[in-house]
Amino acid sequence: MDLQQRLKEFFRRLEAAPPASNAEEALALVSRMIEEVEDDLCPLPRQDPPPRFFTGRMYAPQEDSVKRFPNGIVRATTRRHRIVCGSNGSISVFHIRLRTLELHKEGKNERAP
Repeated sequence: MDLQQRLKEFFRRLEAAPPASNAEEALALVSRMIEEVEDDLCPLPRQDPPPRFFTGRMYAPQEDSVKRFPNGIVRATTRRHRIVCGSNGSISVFHIRLRTLELHKEGKNERAP
């Protein structure tokens, strides 16, 4: 399965997963889903630690690319995406170059409008 198909599957699984309660749970959910998709569908084996250059396999956001804010928000930057995990457990994934929102998942504690 190619990278775009795996990314679609990651989004599908992330949307189907139960919502997170806070930003740390949301980041853990994102990380777990990426690793599960790649373990299931990527032909390339996982490297530990992940390589610093792109090999064709997606990896969970690395700690050096994660920023935690005083208001409880966590932001992670990957090769092409910025992932914002809200203090309410919400997850927003933005494509950096295209400046588009590719996914928004409400958190367990997100209020309905």
